[in-house]
Amino acid sequence: MNDNKQLIKNVALELFGQKGYEDTPLAEIAKEVGIKKPSIYNHFRSKEDLFIEVLEDLIVSEVAAYRKTEVTMNHQEPLKNVRVLFDLFCQRLMTTKEALLWKRVTFFPPVQFKDLIQEHFIHLEKVATSILISVYKEGINQKMFQEVTEDEFVASFLCLVDGVFLEHHYYTEEIFQQRIESAWKVYALGLSSRKGE
Repeated sequence: MNDNKQLIKNVALELFGQKGYEDTPLAEIAKEVGIKKPSIYNHFRSKEDLFIEVLEDLIVSEVAAYRKTEVTMNHQEPLKNVRVLFDLFCQRLMTTKEALLWKRVTFFPPVQFKDLIQEHFIHLEKVATSILISVYKEGINQKMFQEVTEDEFVASFLCLVDGVFLEHHYYTEEIFQQRIESAWKVYALGLSSRKGE
């Protein structure tokens, strides 16, 4: 990929995340990149096309992070693997520019992209669900989890991380860290037949 095109997308990711789609003019993106606004059209037909590519890159990045983590999991430790997924979610939420944009577009989706954002959300959830189902099945085989159904297991984890997603928006890092540790402790105690080991 052309270096300027990638640089435009990197800057757009940051500005769309900070200011939103509507409040980020192409001229500002161009200025941050160090080019003139018409040069953006050498790479993208419109602001809409730029936003769509940035959003697609975001989803690719998130899916890759989950798949990479899945490969490193020790399938003999299902409860630990749930924690690994939880930590991955929290770490990406706190440290990636993608997370800032993802928060913005899920809470305040630009109207013209609402359906596309929902499609991406569902795709990302399906990836996470497939990993969670593998972890669940291994946990059930090892009699490590309480008697919950597969659907309950998946839904409980997704609700846990959805709560974390919202908490991160309102609290300082220190308070957020305390809250996620508390949430995990209670969640693990409820999930594990080994009393939260």
